[in-house]
Amino acid sequence: MKSKWLMIILLVILMSCSISAASFKYENPRIGIVISKTSFEQKWGVTQMSAHGWAAVANLAGLPYDCLFLSDLVNADLSQYRALIFGQCSYVENDLYDRLISPLEKYLQQGGNVIIDGPFAVNDESARERDHTKVDQLFGIAYSGFHGDSDYRIKVKQNWHYISRMMENNQFVTQPLVSGLNILTFKEGGDVLLVSTNEREEYPFLSSQEKEKNRVILISDFSTWAGVASFFRNVQPQVFYANRIFDMLIRALHWTVYGDVQVPFPVPQLSNANLTAIIRLDADASGNLDAQVKTINYLVDIARESGVVPVYAWVSSQATKAGWQDLAPLGKKIEEVGGEIATHSKYHRINREMTEERWKEELDDAIREIEFNMSDYDYPIGKIEYFINPGNTIHMDDYEQIARRFSFYMTHGFEQDMALGYGNLTWFTGPYKNLVVLENVPSPDYQWFYDPTWSYTTQQITAYEEEIFDHMYQNIGRGVIFNEMWHDYSITSQPQYGKDRIMNKSNIAFYDAMKAKFATSDIYCPTPSDLGNKLRILSQWDYSWNSDGSKLTLNLDFSHTRMDSLYLHTGGMGIRIENTPMFIQNVVINGKNHLAFTDRLIILPTLQKGKNTLEITLGPNPSVEPHLTYISKPLLKIDKKKDDLEILVSTKSKAKFNFHSGVGYILLGADWQEWNRKGNFSYRGFVASDRKVTLKKLENSGFMIISSAVPISDIKENGTEYRLTLGIPLQEKREIRFTSEKIPKRINLDSKNIEIKKQDNFFEIDLPEFEKSAELVIQY
Repeated sequence: MKSKWLMIILLVILMSCSISAASFKYENPRIGIVISKTSFEQKWGVTQMSAHGWAAVANLAGLPYDCLFLSDLVNADLSQYRALIFGQCSYVENDLYDRLISPLEKYLQQGGNVIIDGPFAVNDESARERDHTKVDQLFGIAYSGFHGDSDYRIKVKQNWHYISRMMENNQFVTQPLVSGLNILTFKEGGDVLLVSTNEREEYPFLSSQEKEKNRVILISDFSTWAGVASFFRNVQPQVFYANRIFDMLIRALHWTVYGDVQVPFPVPQLSNANLTAIIRLDADASGNLDAQVKTINYLVDIARESGVVPVYAWVSSQATKAGWQDLAPLGKKIEEVGGEIATHSKYHRINREMTEERWKEELDDAIREIEFNMSDYDYPIGKIEYFINPGNTIHMDDYEQIARRFSFYMTHGFEQDMALGYGNLTWFTGPYKNLVVLENVPSPDYQWFYDPTWSYTTQQITAYEEEIFDHMYQNIGRGVIFNEMWHDYSITSQPQYGKDRIMNKSNIAFYDAMKAKFATSDIYCPTPSDLGNKLRILSQWDYSWNSDGSKLTLNLDFSHTRMDSLYLHTGGMGIRIENTPMFIQNVVINGKNHLAFTDRLIILPTLQKGKNTLEITLGPNPSVEPHLTYISKPLLKIDKKKDDLEILVSTKSKAKFNFHSGVGYILLGADWQEWNRKGNFSYRGFVASDRKVTLKKLENSGFMIISSAVPISDIKENGTEYRLTLGIPLQEKREIRFTSEKIPKRINLDSKNIEIKKQDNFFEIDLPEFEKSAELVIQY
């Protein structure tokens, strides 16, 4: 009897432990990305690469972050950071080194967690080796030196850990490196998850250790010229590689913050799509009016066909030579589709010898020149907030010059070694803390087509870039930004001279291919303003969450953001539900049912100021209730009205969207729609301006619009006929396909008889031209 009661007590204890392990709560998982000013002075390129690359990882991991210098840690309240990432902090001045030990000790004692990328404090400000025993003992690490060469690559050593469990043992995650790596190890214990190896020797690349109070990750050079993160490099063998290192680092960051969490948890995304696309256009040929006409019209066509819009940057002195009377209306066309006119400086001569006067000349004069002339020719565009890097990469210690003038900055320089780098970066910006920085992705069109050290045919270039896009879209996902450097002279295929490389007569097939990718993929297509504000949100907001396995509550808080208006820009962002095989069943936002989600991702509408609460219910099967599953532009709001679902879309170009629904619905307000072509119970549609779109339930499910290239604004049905109010189509094709249980007796457009064709299991009608709204009547 006694043993029976002991078994019951033991069972109760085990059950209570199981329940406890199945729930998790977390408040404000903010992280700090830390670099060393002294490392920047010694090795600016690697330090800048690390800063930008880790910001991209933080954005993809959906964790709010601050940008810190090592010197900030001495007086900062480190308790607000659940993890600190030390990016290439190899060089630390002697005085700072001694003052760092105490705050770092306190941080670890309070339960702080750490990621160390590259050697930590192994050199002083004069680049001399120092005794770094104190730091090594503090973290329990050892620097074993530089090892490996171009025969080495990164592969999975152990896949039982949270970080690596989605991969297979011995799976390679990178292509061969350019050179060796600085190897970090734990002095005792720890688990080596990824190794750098030539298949004969191996060295730790990513190691983890969980202590009583802390989790520590060591990374042997994510961000150096060895190119661990590369998708493509212009070295032999010249191949694209579907590098998976970002997957590993996102999971490493989640593990560092949360541990091996056993419940579903939320991960905010920049957008609700796998990929976010924007065009960067460097108008180096600003003085060539023909190139400006062709390039701008081409980009306007891309915006109308796909929704992807440009930041278009003129070299202002050259634009003046081309003639503002002709350029001004072209610039306005860019802004009319949602793009932005930017500056590419005045003379395209920014370098390390800049003085205060030269900054004013290159930037302030360029801003005035563009703003004044656009307005003077009656095409005002307001204040220029956007800047594209001219010439060589601008060092971060000059970022205050940019941040005091612009809110959005597109730069370049590391795409061969660090494929992704972007965020709300505040290193070296002084009091201007809202600067958004985007590096371009591999590879700039200048290098593909004009660099004398590169040599590829247009066909090869196109194939490589398509693979890069597909890898980012299909493998990285999480709203990752595709932002390639394009030039006006390349889009217009201006000739090359005196270069020992393949000379391509025409480059346009490359851009046509990317235009097709944009138009045929379910991507998010922000305006520059929308993108900038969403990046600020990811960095600046706070959130907390709790989860018990099937119920998840998320609080999103704008109370402490540096910009009061950021809450207005959440529409179209995503909340990914990580770490679960279950499906979203129901979402409630601020007490209101919210029908915009996929199996494991919530599409945010415009949220309210201050705090917002999301309640998510998960279950074993996908939801069958009609709901929005994708949108390419900001979702202002979504409402359910009886059996109908209404969305409010904001766009100046093309906005695409998908609804999941059973049979018996129609899309009202869409410029185009189709139903279930892929057999996935999906209504697809688009609009070309701000619009309310309604997924309307029909009374008779025996009638279905299969596709319509004509807008339908209303429908009335009475059992013997359907009356459709039609808008003016955007395209020449005016075709409508529908299915019906009965064969129609007649079809009229504004009382004129229309011929009907029977095609397989549906009916097809081609409408004549009409100049205003018309009524289509289908009678039975």
